[in-house]
Amino acid sequence: MFSSMDRFRPKRGMSLQLTSLLDMFTIILVFLLESFQADDEDFVLHADVELPSSTAKSPFKSAVNIAVSPEAVFVEGERIFELNEGGTVEPALLEAGQIEEIVVAVEEAWQSRAALGLEEVVATIQADEALPYHTIDLVMRSAGWAGCYRFRMVVERK
Repeated sequence: MFSSMDRFRPKRGMSLQLTSLLDMFTIILVFLLESFQADDEDFVLHADVELPSSTAKSPFKSAVNIAVSPEAVFVEGERIFELNEGGTVEPALLEAGQIEEIVVAVEEAWQSRAALGLEEVVATIQADEALPYHTIDLVMRSAGWAGCYRFRMVVERK
């Protein structure tokens, strides 16, 4: 049973286990730092391209930049191929399924990015909203011949 001494023993207050609490905060901090992504990509919108609108909120990742204006195709800001009036291409190029100048330029851009350690082969395509589909398709197929099979279409946020 209880002794008379138990009644007079001072009661201890509850204490926090700070070591466990700090461990938990450290784990949360490491998780947040690992999952954090900053949108600091050096991306320049081509002046002659008017983008379509979108409400998507996907983060931007590094890729080879291809811009298709109504006048020309640019790879990494360099004018690569001239388009006909209205952004069209010759029927012979459509039958061939590729534009050799674009294939070479995209391959060179990926070689320079591979030297920086970027492994994912992705192309970011800025295409004017007024361009015909077959022109954009031919540019994408040309990038595919260069080994680039994943594409991100650049659109303007609403």
